[in-house]
Amino acid sequence: MNSFIVKSLKALQGRLDLENSLVVQREEGYIYNVEFVFNSPASIEEIDRFTEKTGWRLPDDYKEFLLLHNGAHLFSDVKYGGGYKLLNLDEIYQEYVENLNDVPKNWYPISIDNGDYLFIDSSKVEDGKRDYLIRFQADEPVEYALKLKMNFETWLDKLIVCQGLEFWLW
Repeated sequence: MNSFIVKSLKALQGRLDLENSLVVQREEGYIYNVEFVFNSPASIEEIDRFTEKTGWRLPDDYKEFLLLHNGAHLFSDVKYGGGYKLLNLDEIYQEYVENLNDVPKNWYPISIDNGDYLFIDSSKVEDGKRDYLIRFQADEPVEYALKLKMNFETWLDKLIVCQGLEFWLW
């Protein structure tokens, strides 16, 4: 595998220190340490069981990420936590069943940060569209969801380049 996702993750992981942390700079010169945790890979069998159980379609780029890391925690502030929790397959299903009764049935969550969700629209994936990501704040009506007009590999690469900032709001 020598894809966009692999290149982005290898470049990031190559910059991490021995504790899997990195110094980042934010607005107005604010500098702090963030940590990264990368889960073990999912197997093809686990992915197949997930899609059979849920009926959701996984895009190829996201499936590739799962085959590298079945979930991760990115840009977590060493002192205060936070960051982006990329859910593993079990957490995706659990989060959907337990907390997301008001979202369309074809949306499934893949990331949570500060109560905000990143979803994949399975129907768009099934239709072959690459603009399937949706950002949704849990305390707002679903009509206010932000369609990001990008795929997972683009989102992940830009998140890494922007050092964990919400670039989609710029």
